[in-house]
Formats: sequence, structure tokens, C-alpha cells
Amino acid sequence: MNIDHVLERINAAGPSRAGAHFEIFVQNLLVQHFNRFGKKYVSSNEMGESSLDGYMAEGFDGMEGPVGFEIRYVRQPNTSVVQNLLYYLDQLMKEYKLRHLIIIIPFLSDFAKRQIAQKGGPQMVVWEKDRLDEFIQEDEENAAFIVRNLFKLDLENELKNRNDHWEESRKEILGQVRDAYFRGNIALILGAGVSCSAGFPDWQTLLNSLYANFVARIFKDRHFPDCARDAVTDLLIGMNSYSALAAARYLKAGLSHDDGQDTEFIQAVKEALYDHTVYKESKLLDEIVRLCQSERNGAKVKSIITYNFDDLIETQLQNAAVAYRTVYDENELHDADELPIYHVHGYISRNGGLESGHSLVFSEETYHQVYAEPYHWSNLVQLATFRENHCLMIGLSMNDPNLRRLLEIAARKYSHEKRHYVFMKRLDGRKLTEGKPLQDFDGDSVDKIWEIHHTIQEMMMESLGIRIIWFRDYDEIPVLLEQIRKKE
Repeated sequence: MNIDHVLERINAAGPSRAGAHFEIFVQNLLVQHFNRFGKKYVSSNEMGESSLDGYMAEGFDGMEGPVGFEIRYVRQPNTSVVQNLLYYLDQLMKEYKLRHLIIIIPFLSDFAKRQIAQKGGPQMVVWEKDRLDEFIQEDEENAAFIVRNLFKLDLENELKNRNDHWEESRKEILGQVRDAYFRGNIALILGAGVSCSAGFPDWQTLLNSLYANFVARIFKDRHFPDCARDAVTDLLIGMNSYSALAAARYLKAGLSHDDGQDTEFIQAVKEALYDHTVYKESKLLDEIVRLCQSERNGAKVKSIITYNFDDLIETQLQNAAVAYRTVYDENELHDADELPIYHVHGYISRNGGLESGHSLVFSEETYHQVYAEPYHWSNLVQLATFRENHCLMIGLSMNDPNLRRLLEIAARKYSHEKRHYVFMKRLDGRKLTEGKPLQDFDGDSVDKIWEIHHTIQEMMMESLGIRIIWFRDYDEIPVLLEQIRKKE
């Protein structure tokens, strides 16, 4: 094993966690090395709130103490990055009155090394891959153990360092969203939860309605009691419950014309969306519209991406006199004074007709088609939005693998930043375990289980460049959006 093998394993964890995993590996490697020689190395986890990654009061290898350590995982740092790093290192030397500062960085050009040598002098020492390889060879078995347990060690660090008061952390995150909003650099990413708040069907309800439509068409010319039709509908729902996308594929095949045209299927989806929906007032939707009601020359919301088929957001924006443009294929363009609304999974207008050739990303085969085409217009729109803006995600489960794939691609450009934000419901462990075997556990143990769950959720989202805005009740989201919209 050598450091290149370790870095390959670390990179597989995703760009956002790579830096954390590299630091965890190096920290444990340093503890192992200095313990071997009876030297006391103090890691950042033991120092509390410290800007240093490591500290040794006594010197070693001819270096006088105190010695500080800075661990950086930066690929191909450019001149600007090196200059900023040098300024930061100089501040650390002064703040902690260090005699020496060791910079551990695996990727450094000869030019960058000369800059550090010239401006940092002999007090700043760079350790690169060769030095880390020496430490690995001292105890290769233990180094391999560290690599195998990086996620566990990362989780332990996060549990130790994260603020238990999530509502206080939420205030800080909302402040970041507010700053981006008033800089005009926010895009809204809307999911089914937004439409459901106004009475529209969720995914499963939509599928169930389509099943009922399918069965009704089969028996339209036969005398068949309603109870029998309902029984057949329930049977089909149960048979295809293993995969929502596969179920949608089944329904599309059953509801489409023999010539392969989707018009009849899309008409069935339209009926399921609009004919059986009892619209209700939505405070969530109202707040989303208010976020968009800025002067377009100071565009507070730059764009909207929605995964919903319906025209609910368009209707509400029209009522609020907000200029917008619906975009659902690559040929549609918007003007500078219009708020673009990208329906990346397709669009069905309540009052408009169904265009020939128009399709929905609804069933398994269409989803696979979009997934497999990197230059599909919807993939390009999403990727550009994730790379160029701060995104606020509302009403999304974050289970869509294509969405997560695109976020991960975008995160590679800003591997040290969490540029996006998602509203997620925080689970109440005590309520969830009522009436279940877990209720026999003591309360503290149950709370610990859910603390670990929420921490892993945060780590997963951060690997995609996202910070979670937690809430306990869905009614909180409009209130939190209002806080973003209003300056303190």
C-alpha cells in the first residue's frame, strides 16, 4: 500500500468528503507515528476550537517546538490558492507563536513549493507523498485499517463536532441562503411536495388513478360491477408495487396507442392531475411566489427548475403579475425580463392542448433515456444551474438517482463548498418508536440512534454539495421562506 492507493480510495467517497477523509487518514497516521517515538501529537479533535489541524509543544527531528500542522487536500493549487494559503499560514505562525509549521499536501507544483520556500522560509516545511509513504510503511497493517474505517471515523468526528442544537445551526444556514437571495444568485428547485401542498396528487396517488383509468378502459364495453373493477385495480397495484418507475412503464404501455404515440397516455396523466384534484390554498406556494416577486433587473430568483408536470407555479405567478416563461424542451427560449421555469420532466398545461411528439419523463424507459444522454437539454439545464447558482430545494425527497448524479458532478467543481440547500423533515425518534419493540430501549439510546441517522443524512447531502435545512412540521417551511425573503 502507498499514498496513491489511499488517495484513490478517498476519491471514491466523492469530492465533498475527500478532504475530510484525507485529513482523518493523515491525523491517525501522525498519531501512530509519533506514539511510536514517545512524542505527544495533539490533533484538532483534541484541541477544541482551533485553527490548527495538529500541534506539538515539543519539537522533533531537529525542529524546535512548538510545531503546528496544516493538512490540505487541494488538487493542482493555482497561484491564487497558494497565495491565500501562504497568508493563512503566516497568520497561524503568529497566532500560535510557532517555531515551525508543517504543511501536509499531496499535490503541489514545483512553482508552489518555491513560493512557500521563499515566503515561508525554513520555518514552513512541506510534507508530500513521499513522507506519507514513509509513515504508511512503518505500520502498513494499521494504515490499511484506517483506510477501511474512514467512514466510521468520519462519522465519529461529525458526531463529536456537530452542534447538537440544530435549530441554532438552521439560523446560520438560513442566513447564508438569505445572502445568496439578496445577491440575486438563487435558483429554486421544486419537487412534488410543492404541488401536494395545494391538493395535487403525490406520485403514488397519481399512479393509482392511472391504474383505475386503465381498468376502466379495459371493461368500458362490458357490464362489470364497480366492486369487481376496484378489486382488479387493487390487484394490479399490488402486482406492480415493487418499483414506481416500472409501474409507470406498465401503465404507459397499457394506455398508449398501438402506434407508439404517447398522446393517449399523456391525456390520462392530465386527467389524473386536473380532473380529480380539489385545489386548496397553499401557504408554501404563496411564499414561493413572493420570493419571485422582485424587480427582474435585480432578479432575486434567477430561475426555477421543477420536476412536476402541472402548471400550478405558472398559474400562481400569473396571478401575481410575475413575468415568466415555461421551458419544457430545448427549442424554448426566455427573454431577459422573464423568469424561466424549466419543466425538466415534461409539462402538461391545464388548458392547453397536447402537442404531437411531446413526452414525459415518467416511466422507466424515458427515465433511462434521459439518464443515458449526457447532452439531453434537461441534464444540461440542471447541471448549469447547479454549477452557476446557489439552489434552494423545496418539496424534494432527494431519492432521484439522476438528480443526485448531476449534483455530484457539479460538486466536483466546488468540492470545498456547500452551495445548495434542501428542506428536510427531521424525524422524532420517540414518536416513531411508539408501539414498536424499540420502545423498550431507554430514551437516551433511541435519541442516539436518530442523532446518528440525522448526522449520516447531513454527511450524504454534503457529499453532494448540499446543506440541510431541518424542520419538524411541513407548516414550518413557509415561515422559514419568509425569513429568507425579509432582511433582518
